[in-house]
Amino acid sequence: MIRYPTGQVVRIEFWKYPAHTLHYWWEARVCEQREEGLLVHMPLGFEFHHESKRRVLRVNHQAYVAFFVGRWYSGGPDLDAEGRVLEYYWNIQTPPRFEPDRIWQYDLEIDVKCKADHTCQTFDLEEFAAKAPLYPAEWVEQALRAAQQVEEHMRRGAWPVKPPGRAMGWLERL
Repeated sequence: MIRYPTGQVVRIEFWKYPAHTLHYWWEARVCEQREEGLLVHMPLGFEFHHESKRRVLRVNHQAYVAFFVGRWYSGGPDLDAEGRVLEYYWNIQTPPRFEPDRIWQYDLEIDVKCKADHTCQTFDLEEFAAKAPLYPAEWVEQALRAAQQVEEHMRRGAWPVKPPGRAMGWLERL
């Protein structure tokens, strides 16, 4: 993996397969790098560009996202202005590709959301099932396995998961 200086701004891109079209993107600041991956931060009010829906959203919370070398998921905590965990959002995807100014991957439809108390729920399995015939067989197998790995990641409280907190309702997503 490329070494990124702390504070560097990188563009995060999620693409759709097989069309190879940009699905959504945002910019984030590198805040921590480990052998296992890279953690980026998006401040309160960052812009989320959803190309597929032709919308730009100003996000009313801050967030951290960890991108792991060779893993089929990325994610981390969404936080309020005071730093309290609202929920965790995990995206199931192909392993990230780390480039000097961007990180990109193919979105594989499945999302896992976990409340602050670490209770998790998997979303968009129907979308994944509809697209699965278009993906290489390995991607299908890895995506389903990754959803289970996210739940184990949360149970272990692995980086960048914070200790359990008070559960709230799900955040509204675009």
